[in-house]
Amino acid sequence: MKFLTRNGRMRVAAFLGAASFVAPAIASPDLTVYGNLDLGLVKERGTAARLDRGYNNWLGIKGQENLGGGLSAIFDIQTRFNPDTGQQERPLTFWQGESTVGLRSKSAGTLRLGRALTPLWQNVWAYEPWANSGFNGSLATYQTGSYSSDGVNDAALGYANFSRIGNGVFYSTPEFSGMRVDLASEIERADGADARTAGAAFNYANGPLAAMLSCERNARKDDICFLGASYRLGAATVMGSYSRANLANDVRERNIVLAGTYAIGADSLRAGYGRSDGSGDIHKISVGYVHALSGRTDLYADLYREDWIESANGMAIGMSHTF
Repeated sequence: MKFLTRNGRMRVAAFLGAASFVAPAIASPDLTVYGNLDLGLVKERGTAARLDRGYNNWLGIKGQENLGGGLSAIFDIQTRFNPDTGQQERPLTFWQGESTVGLRSKSAGTLRLGRALTPLWQNVWAYEPWANSGFNGSLATYQTGSYSSDGVNDAALGYANFSRIGNGVFYSTPEFSGMRVDLASEIERADGADARTAGAAFNYANGPLAAMLSCERNARKDDICFLGASYRLGAATVMGSYSRANLANDVRERNIVLAGTYAIGADSLRAGYGRSDGSGDIHKISVGYVHALSGRTDLYADLYREDWIESANGMAIGMSHTF
């Protein structure tokens, strides 16, 4: 492979490494290849129509080995890509979604080491109808505002690190009466960082009620506290969240989302409103429709209006498939 660049050799090596895991998947029930594909037609006022995602796209490999006594060794690696071009989403981080190895115990909980979502982002999706996707009708901005779990490398890595930490330790307690606690912290301090990112989330899910309280401080010493809840009333689910973020340069943000979904057979309606009073008073209203073709394939349509620096109207029609 002398004709390849150093970056090219690294990508080939990563692909061959992943392929070596895929082959045993045919014979091993403890190893899973999984992923998501989402792509649609998006049109916003003042811009040309484009093909774009409505949710993130990924390919992952995860597995576990039973060690006996209720203890298992586990791993999860996940890369992200743009299906409209086939290119890697963020070339600087191949295993962008996750790269962890750890142990899971039925009585002691789960411990992982590596790179993954922080406890805040691991759970925040449950309190927004678009699952905190950040695209099209999503109200993700109004759940957490401008806060970033990284705080140092955002300019270079963008969303690759916005909601994740590397060189981290992640622990989740076993569930007890619907309650679970997730904890995470960086072990190594990133270059240019003032601190190590650390956070916790207290989760409750029992019957129709779910709730989460999460607090986190990033490497720039920004901090956020988030409270989310949802309640199921037959075919309808109402949900909402509130967060307070203290950012650099004495910026204070208050973010709120009120939303809900309604199921009609294989179809569902979703709608929500978000507002933030940080860098000016910004807000967004979104409505959407989802039709399930199967348990893994959906068609969706969204309409949204956002008032930020200037008003923007948008629409999206797309398809998503999980495997």
